[in-house]
Amino acid sequence: MNSNRVDEIAELREQKKLDREAEVEAREAKAAEEAKSHATNMARIAKKMARIEAGNNVVAEEPAIVEVVSEEPVIVEVVAEEPVAKPKSAPKKKKAAVKKPAAKAKGKSKGRPKGSKNK
Repeated sequence: MNSNRVDEIAELREQKKLDREAEVEAREAKAAEEAKSHATNMARIAKKMARIEAGNNVVAEEPAIVEVVSEEPVIVEVVAEEPVAKPKSAPKKKKAAVKKPAAKAKGKSKGRPKGSKNK
């Protein structure tokens, strides 16, 4: 092997080592993010369970819905549309039965039979 090839191989090994370390760090960061998210969800669930056990079953996250009633009457006009009748299609005509030609009566066969070995 020439020295250039040996140097290239050494550089590739170093690059692979760095890539593996970067993958491990990314995996650990993702695991930490998931653990943080899981802990947040568990805390939220624990808070809900404590509220249920205390008998305070009102959901605090949902805001109360306030309806605004206007004093002006709303006029809704109903327009009755007559249903459009679809034209009925003409009944399909039945095709005339096609008769097959009568089979010819078999007579005496001409020529040598296939199983015959006579020549």
